[in-house]
Amino acid sequence: MVYYGFISNYNHIMMSRESFVGLYDTGVFYYRILSKYLLLGWDDFIDPSHREFYRSTFYFNTFFLILSGIVTVGLVNLNRSLTMSRSERYFILFLVPLVVNITQYVVVPYDVLSYFFQLLIIWIFLKYYLNHFVRATMAICLLLILSTLNRESSALSISFIAAVIFFHFGFKKKDIISLSLFALSFLGTYLALRALIPKAPPDPQLAPYLVGNLALGINRSGLLFWILLGSFTYMLSNNDRNRNVILFFYLAGAPYVFTVWKNGILWEVRLFIPLFLGSLLLSKLGSPPNVENAAASSRD
Repeated sequence: MVYYGFISNYNHIMMSRESFVGLYDTGVFYYRILSKYLLLGWDDFIDPSHREFYRSTFYFNTFFLILSGIVTVGLVNLNRSLTMSRSERYFILFLVPLVVNITQYVVVPYDVLSYFFQLLIIWIFLKYYLNHFVRATMAICLLLILSTLNRESSALSISFIAAVIFFHFGFKKKDIISLSLFALSFLGTYLALRALIPKAPPDPQLAPYLVGNLALGINRSGLLFWILLGSFTYMLSNNDRNRNVILFFYLAGAPYVFTVWKNGILWEVRLFIPLFLGSLLLSKLGSPPNVENAAASSRD
């Protein structure tokens, strides 16, 4: 319904392969190479005639939405990391794909893929980081590289990890190594793309929106959506500690927020979804591992 019933007036860019390539070979899109070439290859497979490029985009994003849903099932069943009731599990399993879908009225090839990478990184981190540190760190580094090849919002995965380490796991010397490797994976990929790929032609549609974002009523509505959805995850938190973790996550993600405000359009509320997904999961963090160990020792 969203892809075929809520088509906004500039989704015509995704209606043909030629117009898609014309836009995504300019500006910041030029460096988001993973989703671009995956979608073009997908279109070659789905529709060799290239007559229905929009349909290929729909199937492409739906495929990664399904994978995101599968990973979400794994996340809500991480009983040692996330604490929630059975009804809350069902609610989150319903809420995540719903919010992703209703914010996709601006159709792009990289959003849903970026959510899949974000959720998968979080799942690996929460499930394996403490007990399989080396393998988990290596897997996250690889996924961060792939995620950065897709979209710069991959940095928010590092913000999520840092928030959990500092406020939940307890910062240790080995965490300096892992966080340094995560930051290097992101920055190295980000800088390598701009060093190895010739400078992108400017996007004729791109302009600074920092001031104009609040001048239009529709953008103020978008800002209200940001505030309401952010407040929702904050109030959904299990305790005050989780609320502090969410605040740290938002603070660590401030460069992303500033970039969106500067070069994005606030009524494209899909831009808030990476922050929403991270804060939603942070709201359900369980007891820190050291608290669990202490409780187990007292029972013994």
